[in-house]
Amino acid sequence: VKPEVRAALLKIAQDFEQFIDVPIQVEDIIIAGAQANLTYSEYSDLDLHLVVDYSTVDCAREAAELFDSKRLLFKEKHRIEIRGIPVEPGVEDLRNPTVSAAYSLIKNQWLREPQKTPPEYDRAEVERWTDIWTRMIQAATQSQSLPAARSVLKLLRKYRKLGLSQPGGEFSIPNLVYKSLRNSQDIADLQHLVDRLHDQELSVK
Repeated sequence: VKPEVRAALLKIAQDFEQFIDVPIQVEDIIIAGAQANLTYSEYSDLDLHLVVDYSTVDCAREAAELFDSKRLLFKEKHRIEIRGIPVEPGVEDLRNPTVSAAYSLIKNQWLREPQKTPPEYDRAEVERWTDIWTRMIQAATQSQSLPAARSVLKLLRKYRKLGLSQPGGEFSIPNLVYKSLRNSQDIADLQHLVDRLHDQELSVK
């Protein structure tokens, strides 16, 4: 990583840590995901992870839920780019590390180097499951039901998390399906629906 890029990413990580506003012990700061795997596309963010031992986090909420909320809020408030690539900071559990390639900005070296040849995957299966999830999202949207929309969104995130924990990791079917739905804006549209229905539920006409 070029020195000026590394310095900028460390500064972004520090800003995100302050934004979290919960005492945490950062064990490492890494680049992960498609950019580290060298499998990026025009839709790929630069995943910047603070590595933290979730079991040491002292807060009233579940650590994973807290950090995911902070990630989404930070992304909504800021658009930070490195050489035109959007940077998405997040928090990774030390005990459950990413299975993709990872580069440590603290140690300034690879923790897991990218494979020269990306693993093969079943494109037909990815398309089949993408179609299934697309129809589930469409059904939730047509229902205009907040519980239904939330349920589909929660299940989809669990589905992706399950895929990332598999040996295939970033190239698992669930993660590729999730990326396909994200690129098509289906996930963003579903999240916006949840937010709108939630606002309506709390409002008084």
